[in-house]
Amino acid sequence: MAEADNRTKQGRGAQHADAGEVPAGSLHRARLLVTTIARGSRRGSALTELVARTGLPRATIHRVLDMLMDMGWVERDPVTQRFNLGRDLAALGYSAISRQPVERAAATELSALAEALGQVVFLNLRSGLDSVCIGRYDPRSDIQIGRGDVGLRTAFGVTQSCIAMMSRLPEDEVWEVVRINLPRYHRVERYDELRHREAIARALREGWSCFDGMVLDRSTGGMGVPLCDAAGYPVAGVGTTFISAWLDEAGRADCRARMERAAARIAARLFDLPLSG
Repeated sequence: MAEADNRTKQGRGAQHADAGEVPAGSLHRARLLVTTIARGSRRGSALTELVARTGLPRATIHRVLDMLMDMGWVERDPVTQRFNLGRDLAALGYSAISRQPVERAAATELSALAEALGQVVFLNLRSGLDSVCIGRYDPRSDIQIGRGDVGLRTAFGVTQSCIAMMSRLPEDEVWEVVRINLPRYHRVERYDELRHREAIARALREGWSCFDGMVLDRSTGGMGVPLCDAAGYPVAGVGTTFISAWLDEAGRADCRARMERAAARIAARLFDLPLSG
C-alpha cells in the first residue's frame, strides 16, 4: 500500500512539474491549458480541475481561458460550466491530421483491414506521455466494438495501440511512463492495474499486444501491433477491439497476422522498406 501511495504521489508530482516548468507568457500558459483540457474527460474540465492539474493561479487561468474562448479554441458548456476544446481548434487538428504522412500512408490499408476483420481499427501516435488517435477505420458492419474517435487524446499506455508501441520501446522507459501516468490510468472507468501490468509485460516479451476486458466492457478484447521504422522504433500503433467470445485462438492468430501484414505494408510505403514473404 505504501508503495502504491508513493507511486501516486510521484505521478501527481510529475503532473505539477509540467506547470512549474512552463515559461512565463500567455502562449505557454495557453498551451498548458489546451493540453490539460485535451487530456481531461470528454464531458470537459471544471475550473477546479484545471487549477489542480496545472498549478496555475485561478486568476491566470480565467484570463487565458477568456483569450482562448475568444479565439474559438476553447468552449464552455453553458449548463455544466465545464471547458472543452473548441470547434475552431478541432478544425485545425483535422487539417493537421490530413497532412500527417503516417495517416496518409495507412488510410487505404487500414480501411481494407477493418473490412476484412469486420472490426473497427485504430491508428495512434505517441506524443510524450499522451497518445493521439489519428485514424479510425470502420467496417460496413451493424455491430462495431471500440471507443475512440479521431483526435482523442489519452494517457499513453492504456490502449491496445499504445501497448503495441510499448512492446518495441526500452523496458526501463516503458515502466517509467507507467509510473508517471498511473494516476491518469486510474481515472479510466473499470481500470485494472494488475491486468494492465501483465498485458504490458507480455507485450514486452512478444512484441505485440493482446488483452481481454482490461478497460472496456469485460466481454471485449483488444489487440495491437506496432508500426516501426527502419531501425525498429515504433512510430505508431495499430489496434482493434472485438467481442472476446467471437474469436477463438485460430481467429486471434488470423487477426494478428492480418494486422502485422498491414503494418508491414504501411512501413514499407513510409520508409521504403522491403517486404518479407
